[in-house]
Amino acid sequence: MVLRLRHLVIKSGLRRINIAYSTISLKDISEKLGVQESDIEFIVSKAIRDGVIEATIDHDSATMRSRTLEDVYTTYDPQAAFHKRIVLSMELRNDVVRAL
Repeated sequence: MVLRLRHLVIKSGLRRINIAYSTISLKDISEKLGVQESDIEFIVSKAIRDGVIEATIDHDSATMRSRTLEDVYTTYDPQAAFHKRIVLSMELRNDVVRAL
């Protein structure tokens, strides 16, 4: 059970590091997580494979590069959802006025 808890803490730490840094060396990751440098590449690659983090490992420079996530507010989706709510509210109002 202690081993399982350790794995969960490491995965959680990797998620936070992945969000905070666009590029970070594997050595820095091992220092932040308190894991041996020899094991960190395996841990990061397993986390990538399992879908815990969205990143790639650059073996030549021994770094982890995070994949940038698209910000939903750069799209028209929030505007479309807001417009849909406005239309629904206006239709409800019009139905109430007709009913009176």
